[in-house]
Amino acid sequence: MPVRVAALARLAGVLALAAGIGSAAAEPSKVVNLYSWVEYFPEPLIRRFEAQTGITVNYSVMDSNDVMEATLSAGHSGFDLVTVNAVPHLAREIPQHLWQKLDRSRISTAGNADPTVLRVLASVDPGNAYAIPWMWGTTGVMYNPDKIRAAFPEGRGRAIDLVFDPKHAARLKDCGITILDAWVDILPMLSDWVGQPRLSTDPAAMKALADAYAGFRPSLRRVTTSGYYQQLAEGETCVAIGYSGDAMIARRMIAEAKSPVRIDYAYPEVAVFIFVDSFAIPADAPHADAAHRFIDFAMRPENAASVARFIGFATGNSAAYALLDESIRQNAAIYPPADVRARMRLGRVYTPAEERVFARAWLRMKTGH
Repeated sequence: MPVRVAALARLAGVLALAAGIGSAAAEPSKVVNLYSWVEYFPEPLIRRFEAQTGITVNYSVMDSNDVMEATLSAGHSGFDLVTVNAVPHLAREIPQHLWQKLDRSRISTAGNADPTVLRVLASVDPGNAYAIPWMWGTTGVMYNPDKIRAAFPEGRGRAIDLVFDPKHAARLKDCGITILDAWVDILPMLSDWVGQPRLSTDPAAMKALADAYAGFRPSLRRVTTSGYYQQLAEGETCVAIGYSGDAMIARRMIAEAKSPVRIDYAYPEVAVFIFVDSFAIPADAPHADAAHRFIDFAMRPENAASVARFIGFATGNSAAYALLDESIRQNAAIYPPADVRARMRLGRVYTPAEERVFARAWLRMKTGH
């Protein structure tokens, strides 16, 4: 997934560094060190699990999938359970033996996983041996419709052009545009926008991307994966390329603050890229049994549904989907309509050589050098 903002104050008392806080006070067999995005496991869920099992949850907040990968690759991370995105991380980490196969005999609720999402995961996890889907979503355009209407009284046109088209972006420069600081999300979308459906390291293709980025770069306020949806919710910005679930979180923040700000979410008119965040247990997890018990608990329909209601992501649990209100199931920003599903793609796995090229190119694009 995508990357999330750490609204730590809301989860005070729940979040703890897996390497330290809380683990010393619990028996070694009564601990699970969880590493995930801040919104994925609300406090009530954690408390219910602890009360029902006697297992203490040490919850560490993930900054990015890349940091997670580096941490696990170093070995002896101390983490027992992680939520990892399917592509590119899970896809390249399974061959690196960073994860252990799940013992599904210890996860009685594994059958609740959405079969459609499982099929997507199977493309990178054959036989669904290493991961069970938790949440999924899309990357799209979040925007303040009132500010967009003021800037484009004639109509906004294509949502993706608000950022990528230099003339459109220039009209929004003052109200604020942000994009994710994640080449794996932005470059494939930009490549599709310039007419290159497959992101390529070909020099001519890379130049086309660099030229396109240079066109709208002067209009960007921030390139960040931290705080962008909160900034949109607070009216500091008016457009962001971000994750569908984060758009729902922004709307919740607005409702809680009783703010007049409005947020809409639009799918790119080109390809729609999806992410799938899944449970996976590190190969060297010190408390693998507790990790299996946490998955089993979280995948109960009522528990998965409670989290989906809270954060606004699409649940990877088909049994939980049936428990959601009709207003959620019919929310097109969470569960895309058929015409959008037809354009959905799971990103591809890149070779190490490709990753180096794209990472260097992304840095040059951002800095203008």
